[in-house]
Amino acid sequence: MGSLSLLLISCGERGPVGPEGPQGPAGPNILPVSFEFNADLLRSNGFEFFQDIPPQIDIIETDVMLAYVFEEYIPEDDLEVWRKMPVIDFNNRGTRLLDFDFTFLDMRIFLDANYSLGSLDEFEGLLIRAVHIPADYLSNLKMKEVKGAKTIRELETIIGSEIENIILK
Repeated sequence: MGSLSLLLISCGERGPVGPEGPQGPAGPNILPVSFEFNADLLRSNGFEFFQDIPPQIDIIETDVMLAYVFEEYIPEDDLEVWRKMPVIDFNNRGTRLLDFDFTFLDMRIFLDANYSLGSLDEFEGLLIRAVHIPADYLSNLKMKEVKGAKTIRELETIIGSEIENIILK
């Protein structure tokens, strides 16, 4: 039984490059994004507030969501101070925790304490900044650093990118 081999060799110079093809569809946005909202934690709502995840953000099981609460504005330096949640408060009644959790659909901001929460524990208009970090964006090695970032600026340094802000309407 014989075999036939065909060998093609290109000779000569390469021809001109053709025109660029049409632009393909935009891929998914895999950069970290943030959104802000106000939360009321009152006795009447059981000290919990639910905020829908903006439709521009697709959350998958391995994504990370971080939350920060606005603490103060320093006008002389034009600086906003944000505190990473959870925030633990030790007071004369016990320990109070401001925390969050999230699903594919929403984020829950809530208060918990080792004592019965009352009217002294209520918050109105807490400004919350939520940051969505897609799992595909970072390696697993950096994920621990990301979760440990104490400020938004520190988070941006770790991920090497500015966080885009989505405006809720």
